[in-house]
Amino acid sequence: MATNMVDAGTSQATTRAAPGWERYAWLAGILFVLAVLVESAIGLGVGINQNDSAAKIANTLADHKNRLVVVEGFCVVYAVMFPIYLWKLYDRFLHTDAEGSRALGSLMLVGGMLFVALHAFSDIGIYGVLDGKLAVFGAQRDHSVSYTLYLLTYAVDSVADVFGSLFAFAAGVLVFRGGVLPRWLGWVSILAAPLLFLQAFGLGGVIASFGLVLDLIGFVLLLVFVLISSIVSLRSERSVGAPAQVG
Repeated sequence: MATNMVDAGTSQATTRAAPGWERYAWLAGILFVLAVLVESAIGLGVGINQNDSAAKIANTLADHKNRLVVVEGFCVVYAVMFPIYLWKLYDRFLHTDAEGSRALGSLMLVGGMLFVALHAFSDIGIYGVLDGKLAVFGAQRDHSVSYTLYLLTYAVDSVADVFGSLFAFAAGVLVFRGGVLPRWLGWVSILAAPLLFLQAFGLGGVIASFGLVLDLIGFVLLLVFVLISSIVSLRSERSVGAPAQVG
């Protein structure tokens, strides 16, 4: 396989050989989306939200302890897959316009890594503590323990999506500049950015319900971007051996 690269100081694209296995790294983006969808579907079966009472949240978390362990397992998968996808996406954009894409690419990397790191902290770290020890303790002795940690997951996820807005904005602009992905996909990412940013004023639903609505819409758009960009890139690299330019 070969990938396009722009020589520094010129506008001529050159090619470099890359290991054949790299094309399959795009599967990480697809697996990320699937893991998020599965863990979300399983998590919905718990049947609680941020507006429920402390007693209901504490007792429900204890009753669904095993389900939460499964959710945590899928979260581990997405936490590993997204950085791999992010590496491939940065690599693809950088090879089309090395100098012009470097600054935005750095913003995309920083935003994307903080986005997934904070989501992983919430979904793996905090839920892991609940699964392992505190869910039963909170139900039996102190409801406020489980209640506080549960609401904290909303807060951390909301902060994560603020950084996700940086990733979405930078990625969308790079789609327009690089031409390696369909332009409509750039608009999907650009639209997700302000929604993921504005949801923070409602703290993802903890302060105001509009935060949760904006967060859900923005997050779905981000998942669409990740999924379609992964599929398009995987198909183009398999068919022509290099990222294809899309007008």
